Amino acid sequence: MEKGEFEESKKFNLADALEYISNTIVVKNIMVENNCVIQAFVFDYGKVQSFEKSPFSRFIYIIEGKAEVVVNDNSTFMQKGDSILIRGHSTISIEANHKFKMICTTIKD
Repeated sequence: MEKGEFEESKKFNLADALEYISNTIVVKNIMVENNCVIQAFVFDYGKVQSFEKSPFSRFIYIIEGKAEVVVNDNSTFMQKGDSILIRGHSTISIEANHKFKMICTTIKD
């Protein structure tokens, strides 16, 4: 995985740096370290991202729009400003019933 796409110690507007692309999920690395990965995702309407069970915990924050996050077959509908903490060893699916932007922080234990 490549290092972050943003310069350290330089201000940036994440919402403006992320653009929707038709029928695509866009991923930008914000920071990649040994035990922590911070990524920004942009989901176009109808796209789904599934994560296999992994030992890593995740923190998700919705920057813009609305998302459905399914953790171990339990749906949570989220909108701008909402966050969710997902423990490791969970099955996760993120679904774009509307287009949205989010930050996903993955913590490697």
